[in-house]
Amino acid sequence: MRWRDPKDFAIVMGKILGALAGAMLLTGLLTVILPYSDYTPKTPERFLAVSVFYAVWLLLIFKFMFGRFIPINIFKTSGQ
Repeated sequence: MRWRDPKDFAIVMGKILGALAGAMLLTGLLTVILPYSDYTPKTPERFLAVSVFYAVWLLLIFKFMFGRFIPINIFKTSGQ
């Protein structure tokens, strides 16, 4: 991927890191609010926390990059 200038790179990286920080914050809040205490591997609590983290990160990246949580035209095929 080519960048027009360093400012372009900084803006995109800032959006990605902002989405990462938001996902970490929401996942941390979830682990405090929910009454789970066992986050060792291969437990339902761990699965829930990891799933929420990646889902929130994906949604926030879409929101910051495209302005929508899920761009509708991403699912359209060409020629239809």
